[in-house]
Amino acid sequence: MIRSIRFLSVFCFVLAAPWWVQIVIADHHMDVEYAEQMPLATESMLLDITRSGSTFVAVGERGHIVTSTDGENWVQAEHVPTRSTLTTVFSLGDRLWAGGHDAVILTSRDEGKTWTQLFFDPDRQQAVMDIFFTDENNGVAIGSYALYLYTSDGGQNWQEKMIDPESDYHLNSLLYFGDGKRLIAGEAGYSYRSYDDGQTWEAMEMPYQGSMWGALKTEGDCALFYGLRGHVVESCDFGTSWTELETGSESSISGAAEYDGLVILASNSGTVLTRDNAKIFTVYHHSDGVDFSAAISLGDGNFLLVGEDGVHKYPETGNGEDQDD
Repeated sequence: MIRSIRFLSVFCFVLAAPWWVQIVIADHHMDVEYAEQMPLATESMLLDITRSGSTFVAVGERGHIVTSTDGENWVQAEHVPTRSTLTTVFSLGDRLWAGGHDAVILTSRDEGKTWTQLFFDPDRQQAVMDIFFTDENNGVAIGSYALYLYTSDGGQNWQEKMIDPESDYHLNSLLYFGDGKRLIAGEAGYSYRSYDDGQTWEAMEMPYQGSMWGALKTEGDCALFYGLRGHVVESCDFGTSWTELETGSESSISGAAEYDGLVILASNSGTVLTRDNAKIFTVYHHSDGVDFSAAISLGDGNFLLVGEDGVHKYPETGNGEDQDD
C-alpha cells in the first residue's frame, strides 16, 4: 500500500542529532543524482499534489515530479536533483518546496520546471512527511522518527530540534491557524499543538490511539485528522477536545481536500469519502480502484486525486452523480 512506502515502516530508529546542530546541505555536492526521465513517469506512483500559480505540481517515487497547467496533460519536470521518493510538496507565492525519503528537501522558483536540492541526509534514515512555510524565509519540515527541521533563510540552512523528548514517533502533517497556533498530526496517538509558532509544543489528548496520517483545516477553524483504518477525528477548539467521527469505512485515509464546505478524503483501494455541509459521510468506490495518497480541489466542485498510476479525477463523470453509499 502507498502508506507502507510513504511512512518507511522498515526503518530502524536512528538517534537524531542535537537540536542545536546547524546543518547546511546544498546541491553542489558531488554525489547528487538527478531523477531519470521516464516515459511513464506521469503514470507512476504520486504521493502529493499542490498548485503553484497556474500550474499543478505532483511528486512521487524515484524523484518524479510532474506538472500540468490544465489537470489533464502532464509532463515530467527536468533537472530534479534526487532519486529519492518524494512524499510532500508545498507552494507559497512563486516558491515550491518538496521533501521525501533520505531527508531530502528541494525547492523550485519556476512552478516546478526545475529544482535545486537544499538538504539531503540519507544516513539519518528519516523521511520528510510535510513542509510548511509562513513566508519565503521561515519554514518547517517534519517527518518520520520525530524529524523536525526549521529554517529562517528559505531552506539554505536548517536547524533541528526535538519537540517531544519522550517520543520518537512520526510527525505526519502540520496545520497553521495563524496567531502563532499550529497543530501536528502524528503516529500512535501522539499529536501536538503550539501557541507560539512552534517554539514550544504540547501533546494533545486524542480519542484514537492509532496513527493520524494527515490533517485538513475546515470551515469555522475546525481541524480534521485522518488516518489508519478510516479513522477521522475533529476539533473546533484548537485541540482542546476531539470527537471521533463515524465514516462508514475502514479504508485507511491518506489525503483530503475541501471546496465550498464539501470535504473529500482520499483512501486506499479506490475509496473516496465525502462529507457535505450537514457533516454526513458518504462512501464512494472509484472505478480505478487504486490506493490514493492526496487530493486537491480544482475550484469548481471537481478534484484531482493522486496515488498509484498517477493522477485521477473525482467525480469521475464531472457531475457527482456516480456516488454510492
